[in-house]
Amino acid sequence: MTAHRFAGACYFVLRIAGWAGGTAALVAALWPTFFVLLGQGTFSGTMLQLDNFAARYIAASDAARAQFHTLFWAINAAAFAGIGLMRLGLLRQPAAPNKSCPEETRNGQ
Repeated sequence: MTAHRFAGACYFVLRIAGWAGGTAALVAALWPTFFVLLGQGTFSGTMLQLDNFAARYIAASDAARAQFHTLFWAINAAAFAGIGLMRLGLLRQPAAPNKSCPEETRNGQ
């Protein structure tokens, strides 16, 4: 494998990892946003919603918790797929050339 192909493969892996990491971060940010909206945008309302959720989760049976886990991961997978599709254009964009030094030529001279 030539150095150019290896560099291209590394760039591809880093680009995919960045896209997946960014998408996962957006999915994770949906959960606090959900509880803030349930709490009508106030800190005390958000904390009350989280307390209510935690109390009901702890009081639930093992079967109900298992059902919650399944639903939780299904929602996360759907959100990842949806957000990932919206961000798919970021993977298709070619790398932007470095415009910080306009007098530099393509071969670095």
